[in-house]
Amino acid sequence: MAKFQYKFNSIKEVKKQLEKKTQKELAIIELEISNKKIEIEELLKLLKNQKIKKLGKLSKSVTELHFDEKYESYLIEQMEILEKYIEEKNIERKNKIEELVNKSKETKTFEKLEEKHFTEFVKTQEKQDQKEMDEFAVQEFLKG
Repeated sequence: MAKFQYKFNSIKEVKKQLEKKTQKELAIIELEISNKKIEIEELLKLLKNQKIKKLGKLSKSVTELHFDEKYESYLIEQMEILEKYIEEKNIERKNKIEELVNKSKETKTFEKLEEKHFTEFVKTQEKQDQKEMDEFAVQEFLKG
């Protein structure tokens, strides 16, 4: 029996590699989003601690008050920057998910095509084997 050779195997392998690459890129984006969310939480803790310190001390100089206000506005500004970054990454994430879906469809298409080709190969091989068996049977019948 002959060995099955899928003529689009190299294309299928490339499609699988591209799909894996896209999965890795998506994982990296999700990790970045997660890290930025953690940074925002840390900034929120700092802001909360700063407000507690500010309320805890009764008498402060003007420079201390000015510093506290600047520091709080800096923390808020940093959180806004991180939130904008997260929004951009969420858009990028959405696009990567769409790309991954498309690449998965392409990969599955080539896998289904391989199954179809294999089924046709098996049928052709069975017909060829049956033809050889029939010829052998005819030759044996003619000899006997």
